[in-house]
Amino acid sequence: MFLNVQEKGICMKCFLPLLFCLVFPVVVFTQDAAVKPKVLVVYYSRDGHTKKAAEALAKKFGADIEGLVDIKKRTGPVDSVAAGKDAVTHKLTRIAPVKADLDAYGIILIGTPSWFSNVTPAVRTFVSQNNFSGKKTGVFGTAHMTGVGSCMNDLAELVAPGKAGDIPRLPLVHKDLTEDILSKKIDEFYRKF
Repeated sequence: MFLNVQEKGICMKCFLPLLFCLVFPVVVFTQDAAVKPKVLVVYYSRDGHTKKAAEALAKKFGADIEGLVDIKKRTGPVDSVAAGKDAVTHKLTRIAPVKADLDAYGIILIGTPSWFSNVTPAVRTFVSQNNFSGKKTGVFGTAHMTGVGSCMNDLAELVAPGKAGDIPRLPLVHKDLTEDILSKKIDEFYRKF
């Protein structure tokens, strides 16, 4: 019943390497597929800069992507000033329900524009409504020129209070949004995962 490799004319020295070559790739492929978590990119973008970064991240990570919708109007001169004030005073806002089931994702990347070096109300609200424990998270943000670093630090602290140092950050200024610079910065960010 059992195959006697010597009786069948197959050399044991040839049989074992052949068996190894057939079985090992299946084991490795199965392990790689099992450990690769699903990735979600969630972001808020008023002017399109953060959306551009989010789309590039989603492409690099092979991720699903979802833009947050702030119910409050944030465009125009008066509403833009009010938006900045809400960010500086750490106000929450009403956002449209998120369609993605966060429990289905092992990695969640959260992005915001920096408004006066602060997290936007939409992203602050999203983070306050969800628990990210047990998930790998990263944060990214955009700013015209300055303030995005402190904004990323604040967002990391909101996502993982007391453990913000463990959160990878991708701070971007608008000049970083050219394809070659953005690609390099995203590659560096990607390696942290």
